[in-house]
Order: sequence, then structure tokens, then C-alpha cells
Amino acid sequence: MEKAAAAAAEEDREEAWAWTWGAGTDGQLGNGSFQDHHLPQPLLLSPRFRSRVSFVSGGGAHAIALTSDGEVFTWGRGTHGQLGHGNVENIHHPKSVKFFENYTVTCVSTGWNHSGFVTDSGQLFMCGEGSFGQLGTGDNQSRNFPFEVPFFTTKHVEKLAFGMRHSLVLLRDNSVYGFGSARRGQVGKSASKNQKFYNIPRLIDGFPNCKIVNLYANGDHSAALDESGQLYIWGRSLAGEHDDDQPRAAFPSLSISQVALEWHHALVLSGGELYTIGAYRHQKRDPDVIEKAVVQQPNLTTSSTHHGTPYNL
Repeated sequence: MEKAAAAAAEEDREEAWAWTWGAGTDGQLGNGSFQDHHLPQPLLLSPRFRSRVSFVSGGGAHAIALTSDGEVFTWGRGTHGQLGHGNVENIHHPKSVKFFENYTVTCVSTGWNHSGFVTDSGQLFMCGEGSFGQLGTGDNQSRNFPFEVPFFTTKHVEKLAFGMRHSLVLLRDNSVYGFGSARRGQVGKSASKNQKFYNIPRLIDGFPNCKIVNLYANGDHSAALDESGQLYIWGRSLAGEHDDDQPRAAFPSLSISQVALEWHHALVLSGGELYTIGAYRHQKRDPDVIEKAVVQQPNLTTSSTHHGTPYNL
């Protein structure tokens, strides 16, 4: 009897391979319910896929799971079609995106209400809300089924990063493009101060002669990391008073390995030490220059994660 109980407990542990908690009214916890939970709940995903999940991206109230062999699952809020299932329904458990059955997806990203998927051949597919042009399709229409972005059909997309209503794309040729909301400079220098959005991808210039290896976005700000560990930030200011519509080097004395760009602050990892910049307890720091906004927390380390990004909210 004791052996049977032990075996059952071990089986439960194997099934509960990942946990979620918090707000769940749109099904974003992926645990089979539409309720909030204060305690961890197991994420419902078929056992044959669990060991292969390599990356999870979380949006406003939806999520995408990517497996090591290029399969894609989505769940949560689907009111703008951001789950890619051809409808606008909320789903409370991970569901395979059938559209990609004949594709191998290598990179995914989630915005507040939009989603993006890159294939191994460099194609970019988007779905979800498009009211700010964040799908890059040349209009402001939403789409509930993955749609290939025409602008990139002759290019090779490598990586993605989505903010609240804007999108960043890194190409194999090292160029960075942005589209969507432009009101805080998050997609680069605007043609005029009255420009609120761009629905066609546009090149973001201002980078020095360097190799970009990763992109980050959240809220109304953007960032990129080059191969030497130099971080560039633009968009809504994390420290100080003024937004910036061109990439600016931050923390030149640090060689940064990981970045987490959040709603009002950012975390960067350098040499096993964690640094923070931006709002703290809902109040803005007031530095003269961006380097002074960094507060070092010694002896903090974190494990490396897929694409070098701890999390994308």
C-alpha cells in the first residue's frame, strides 16, 4: 500500500512539471480554469511535449510555448486572435497551433495582444491586435490566424521582441526593424512629432558598427544587446525625464550577458552580478545620467535561459 502511494506521488510530480499562479480570468495560467490562483497550479500540457518545451513567452494575458523541435502551443486571452487558432476565444490550457504543423518554428514573442512566430527559413508570421500597426502588415487590422508579413518575405528574420503595442525584428544581416506604436520613440526616429504609429516595418538606425545578438521590448521601450555585451536602450525613458528615439549605449563599463526589460524597470546581469535601472516602488529615480541609475546587488546570480531572456511580459 505504501509503495502504491509512493508511486502515485511520483507520478503526480512528473505530471506537475511546471506551475503557474496569479490572475487567471482569461485562462492565462493554462491550468484548465478561468480563475485566479494564489498558490501554484500545474500547467496542463501533454506529457509527450513537456520535456521538449524550450521557451515560454508571456503577453498581456496569453502565452506561447515553443518546443525544441519547433512545435507551438498557445493559451490564455484570445479576444484579438493572438492565439492563432482562427478565432477570438479564450483558452484555459495549452493548445497546439495547427497552422504550424508543416513548419519548424525557432523563435516566438508576445506583446500585450499580439504574437509573432519565426520559422527556420526566416519567415515571420504575426497574429492578434493590429490597431497600432504592430503586425507590420501595412494596415491596422487584427488577425486571428498567423499571417506572413510581406515586408520580410525576401529577408531572413532571426529574432523578435514585442512591447505593449510595438514589435522589433532582428534580421540575419544584422539590421533591426521596428513597427507599431511610435509615440515614445520605441520604433526609432519618427518622421514627425505627430507620428503615432507605423504599420510597415522601418529600419532602426543609430547603432555603431557592432553585431546585435538579441532584442528586448516591454511597455513602450526597447533594447538590443551586441556580441561584446554592450546594451542599447531607446523609447520611453527608464531613468531621467526624456524619451529617446535612437539607440543609446548604456553601462559602457559593463559586459552584459542577460537582460530583462520590464514595464518600469530593467534588470541586467554582468559577471554574475545583478543591476537594476528605472522605477523602484512605483517612484522614478532621478539620475543626471543613466549610469547613476544603476544599483548593484552583489552576490546575485541567475541561470542562463533560452535566447538569454529570463522572461518577456
